[in-house]
Amino acid sequence: MEVYLRIIADTQETVIRELRVKGSATLLNFQQLALPLFNLNEGEMGSFYYSTPDWDQGDEVPMFAMEDGMSSMENTTIEDFFKGTAHGLYVYNFLDMNIFYVEKTKTEDEEGFEDFVVLSSVGELPANETTETTVTNSDKDPSRMSEAEINALYGLDDLEPKKSSDEDEEDDLREDSYY
Repeated sequence: MEVYLRIIADTQETVIRELRVKGSATLLNFQQLALPLFNLNEGEMGSFYYSTPDWDQGDEVPMFAMEDGMSSMENTTIEDFFKGTAHGLYVYNFLDMNIFYVEKTKTEDEEGFEDFVVLSSVGELPANETTETTVTNSDKDPSRMSEAEINALYGLDDLEPKKSSDEDEEDDLREDSYY
């Protein structure tokens, strides 16, 4: 079986991919094939969610099964996922929250030769500053990075600096003088 999907990124810009995928592919295989289509880096967690036609989030299909017999992206096929619904949500990288609306547009019983075919592509995801920082700094040895580079790498550059012990003592003295 071939499943035709429309994937719409949840961004202000219009970003759409229309695909034809073999129904026997797992959701995990689908993720690995779809990431390059949206210029997303591999190595982050993702999950599929069943959805209503109004895009209300339903039950999760996590990347990996936490218990025996539990459904997961590694053991759920695209055909099985879209049997009960024509709509699904896909969330990739829970820190950046890349959300995609996945809609089954049609199915065909006859299978083609390719596992995965891009039928149309519109728009590009905007560049993500944290992704770019991680990519550019990931090749550096952390022992040779400055504190600012390490903070930027781990997203800590937005945090307020800690007070020195002298400043804490001054604050304590000021608070004592009010009594």
